Amino acid sequence: MYKKELDTKLKNNSLIRAIFLYGQESFLPGFYGQKIANTLLEKGVQKNIFYFGEYDYENALSCFTQGSLFGDENLVWIKCDKKIPKKQLDSLIESILKAQSGYLIVEFYQAENKTQAEYAQDCRAMAGSFKGKDVYEARFFLPSPYEALEILREFAHKFSIQITDFLLRKILEEQNNSLALTIAELQKYSIFEGEIDSNLVQNLGYGLGSIDYEEILDALVFKKPFLKTLKGFLEQGYEEISLLNDMQKYFFTHFLFFSHIKLYGNATSEEVLGYKLPPALLEKRKKIAIMIKQDQYEKILYTLNARREEAIKGINKDNGLLNTLIKLEEILR
Repeated sequence: MYKKELDTKLKNNSLIRAIFLYGQESFLPGFYGQKIANTLLEKGVQKNIFYFGEYDYENALSCFTQGSLFGDENLVWIKCDKKIPKKQLDSLIESILKAQSGYLIVEFYQAENKTQAEYAQDCRAMAGSFKGKDVYEARFFLPSPYEALEILREFAHKFSIQITDFLLRKILEEQNNSLALTIAELQKYSIFEGEIDSNLVQNLGYGLGSIDYEEILDALVFKKPFLKTLKGFLEQGYEEISLLNDMQKYFFTHFLFFSHIKLYGNATSEEVLGYKLPPALLEKRKKIAIMIKQDQYEKILYTLNARREEAIKGINKDNGLLNTLIKLEEILR
């Protein structure tokens, strides 16, 4: 089935015992996987989640064959980018249908080393196992502008953000129509009270910009001298408000990794950002994320917001950035 049919089933609270989520849009399988899981967890179902390389057939099957210690039903929730053998999927689904107990969600993503044709072939092979009563497969395509806007409205409501459809579309365009990046961008507006206006989006927003500034911030986090690096960076020329936005993106991205690791014990870039990072960069992101404490993230983001407001007003143009970096260095000690 497609997105519209799945929306109808969720709206009608239809029973979904097992479902395979895949397709052209990498954000939507995770979005709908979370929706379905939330509905089940509200009923007291026990969650057993397997992130990518963590999937193990015997462990997944034991969740259904051995049951819960508390007598509740089990959810096996698999996020993967490698094809699961048909025999394993058939066995998992058979266990559910035979016992009429338990739930299975499989989110399948395209691996970096797979072409679209290879991914499509794997999808067809796995989807063939999802047959039977209350068993489904859902294929996703790139959302239309209307569908994307609907999802962004939902997240704006979730984040308690008052914002017009026009500005939601503007942020989406700035993020190259990536729903995952737009939602990560949207979340930072939740710290503001009242309706978000175009001036705030213009001053606070950023696209997929520069990464040069990361050398300075990496030095701060790892408690290394940064003035020499800063001097070289400033000599190239910069626009302070844009740089402050990039700095905020740096810490906000690591805070997303920090939160995910704190909640689930681990984090993948697909889960946090909606796209896959190179392994070395992912490990660096995770390492930095846990080096910074939650109260430090709060102080850092507050400090950057305060300096941005000053910069917009033209206050302390000459030393404002240096003073801000010194404040960040103190916070990170």
